[in-house]
Amino acid sequence: MVERSIEYKRWYGRFLGRGQSHAYWMYKIIEDVLNENKQIKGIIELGYGRGALSLFLGLECYERGLKPLLTYDILPFNESRLTILLDIRFINRDYYHEDSLKEITEYINNEPILFMSDGGDRVKAFNYFVGMLNKGSVFASHDWESIPGKSPQRLNDITSKDTVTKYSLEPLYREEWNYSPDYIKTCFWRKTI
Repeated sequence: MVERSIEYKRWYGRFLGRGQSHAYWMYKIIEDVLNENKQIKGIIELGYGRGALSLFLGLECYERGLKPLLTYDILPFNESRLTILLDIRFINRDYYHEDSLKEITEYINNEPILFMSDGGDRVKAFNYFVGMLNKGSVFASHDWESIPGKSPQRLNDITSKDTVTKYSLEPLYREEWNYSPDYIKTCFWRKTI
């Protein structure tokens, strides 16, 4: 039997039968963000991967009476009874595709949302999608330093000072972003204008 490191155990477990690539502590921070931002009306996720975070976000949408989770990835996804019950919309398409951008715009519909970027080029997503969000929305970017097959994207790369200043973005839970032992490698920004 292979002995796993504590970090591996914290990051590569399972949630409701789905593989996860994040520490459980991130669920706590997301819940705190949602509790403190009751103006949020829905959640969009870019990059559903193995689906553990999608299930968690879908459960949050369901329990809070938000719009069902809208999530995109270029990977196929096997739905389960739970994903169907939660009415999670798994879209197997690039999120920059014309149809995807139209769906995202319609979903946002002049309402604040939680926008979770967890796929592809985090820098591009941050600088592109923050501009589409409404005041009171929260943008989160996960795994900025550990994207398989790509060079690391540092937090300073993702959180362009020009974008932060232009949209008066306020950091949320900064002390949790990248600190041991339960670092979540996820930054959260609330749009204030």
